[in-house]
Amino acid sequence: MKMAAEFSEDDCLNFVNMKFIDNVLYFIHNLESDYFGKLIHRLSIIRNLDDQILFVDRGKQPLFEDMPDSDSNSQANVHQTTFTINLYKDSEARGMAVTLSVTSNQVYTLSCENKTISFKEMNPPDHINDIQSDIIFFQRSVPGHDDKMQFESSLYNGYFLACQKVDNIYKLTLKEKDEYGDKSVMFTVQNEGF
Repeated sequence: MKMAAEFSEDDCLNFVNMKFIDNVLYFIHNLESDYFGKLIHRLSIIRNLDDQILFVDRGKQPLFEDMPDSDSNSQANVHQTTFTINLYKDSEARGMAVTLSVTSNQVYTLSCENKTISFKEMNPPDHINDIQSDIIFFQRSVPGHDDKMQFESSLYNGYFLACQKVDNIYKLTLKEKDEYGDKSVMFTVQNEGF
């Protein structure tokens, strides 16, 4: 007697790693919750395309200013010009998830809450149980520019950290990226060992 179809092991589903909870079927194999988990950090100086250094003024505002390397690395200015970039594991691979912080008596972490750039007095957390956060940005290299980076908000898709002139002062802002080579969202990140 012949069978109409033969089964192979590849034609079967493995139901071992599934579970019913309140009449809902859950697949429980290799599931991770949505989160960001802190990995490592590095110390960096960030510059705009005009080679101005990002620093934090006494009012905790992120501004860009012309500054020689000797001034940016001096003991008097290092807490205003050196950023701690914390790298995070992202449960959804969308780029290098980072926070930007400075330390001056307290730790201040960059936030884009309500699309406004400010510093929150806080240490970057070890874990963020969400896929979006006002303090997480995706640091990515700029295509065609080997040494340039951009930082996209995880909270507001398509919005990037940018250098914009406001009242004759160059400020760090959050803006929607222009599709045609917007250079205001490009930065040079110089890591420790300056």
